[in-house]
Amino acid sequence: MIGAAGVRDLVERPPFPLDGDLPLPCLDEAFAGLRLYYAVTGALEIGLFDRLRIPMTAADLAAALGVRPHETALLCEALADRGLLVREGPAFRNGPEADAFLAADSPYAVRGMLAFQQRHAERWRELPQLLREGPEVLPRETFFRDTVIPSMAEHARCGLVQHVTGLVAGMPEFGEARTLLDLGGGHGLYSIAFCQKNPGLRATVFDLPAVTGATKDFIARYRADRVSVVAGDFNTDPLPGPFDIVFSSSNPGGKDPRLVPKIANTLRPGGLFLNKQGVDDEAADPLGDLEWNLWTFEGVEKQRSRYTFSHSVPLEEYHRALEANGFSVIAVVPVDGTSEMTIARKER
Repeated sequence: MIGAAGVRDLVERPPFPLDGDLPLPCLDEAFAGLRLYYAVTGALEIGLFDRLRIPMTAADLAAALGVRPHETALLCEALADRGLLVREGPAFRNGPEADAFLAADSPYAVRGMLAFQQRHAERWRELPQLLREGPEVLPRETFFRDTVIPSMAEHARCGLVQHVTGLVAGMPEFGEARTLLDLGGGHGLYSIAFCQKNPGLRATVFDLPAVTGATKDFIARYRADRVSVVAGDFNTDPLPGPFDIVFSSSNPGGKDPRLVPKIANTLRPGGLFLNKQGVDDEAADPLGDLEWNLWTFEGVEKQRSRYTFSHSVPLEEYHRALEANGFSVIAVVPVDGTSEMTIARKER
């Protein structure tokens, strides 16, 4: 059937010559990334990276995993081309990154992070429905406990905990501190590491009742007997105290000035408030902001930009709220490319 342009379709050139499998180069690039993404997550699902802690031929690997040898060999070749596997003669083994992050028994495995990311990937397939009906609404407490906390714990232990606690440990006030409140602390890894850095410190993790069970699991795993938990909602419940240090990292209240009086009340005079949150001036990313708006928690209202909530304010305005409640902002320290830590002292 002749198209809308009529009988001259085949002699007229398109406005943009085809260069690749698809007319739009950005889609070719995206599809190449999609292939790699599903190659890695598929390999993870069948247990490939767990088997290749030791070298194996593709045929032996396929037999051990109960999969087809020809396709398995091609998958191994593709992963080796990307550096995730290493060739050793006819055999393959994990590369250093795969050993560190993709093998289940590695202390730095990121399988929870990948599971969280996979749910985001599935949500993009539902984009037309979500545009019509609104964001997916997730149960707040169970979603934090089962999905967010494991993912954030894996992310934190792959360098963030070590970096942040190293920065704080160099402060003279930290060495003198005896009590610390980890506000919305979730997994509690920061508190555990702070106590490892300061043998005289006791830390309390304050988070939602459904979350603190996961916190206790991490406390038991690291045998952190100087870390305890208190269940509550910092939006509605009073905070325990007083404390020498209040620490907050990447939680929904981190830029909410309404919580500042509570934080001030739970700190002793001269105490420190350490607040690690996302930077305000990240480069524009409309697709990232769109993804942020495709899902939400029960009873939580988000703002348009990633990692901002209904009562979030720019950090400069948040710092003014701190000063109005008796704090002095000592420093703002870059943590990584997307976050920074405000260090404030309670002066009165």
